[in-house]
Amino acid sequence: MPSRRTLPGALLLAAGFALGGCASQGREVFVREGCPGCHRFGGMGGGGAPDLTYVASRRSGASIRAQITNPGGGTSPTSRMPAFRNLSWFDLYSLSAFLQSGP
Repeated sequence: MPSRRTLPGALLLAAGFALGGCASQGREVFVREGCPGCHRFGGMGGGGAPDLTYVASRRSGASIRAQITNPGGGTSPTSRMPAFRNLSWFDLYSLSAFLQSGP
């Protein structure tokens, strides 16, 4: 049983995924935020930043979300990627689901 502190977050997350289409929403976030201007994913975009088509084979969902919100921290201290700290939790999890969906 989750603790009382984690239960609201878990319920919000479950509610978000219950809405369906998280990966498709994530694709919309990927395009809206301009990610294809730098990153390639499944034949879309590209431009000097890492190809994210198979990022799920290298990173967990948590690691992907951390890279999006704090690109200079953790495993990529020299990253030139801007931080996307203003994404809603649903957009962040949807974008992560999209990147984990593969091509």
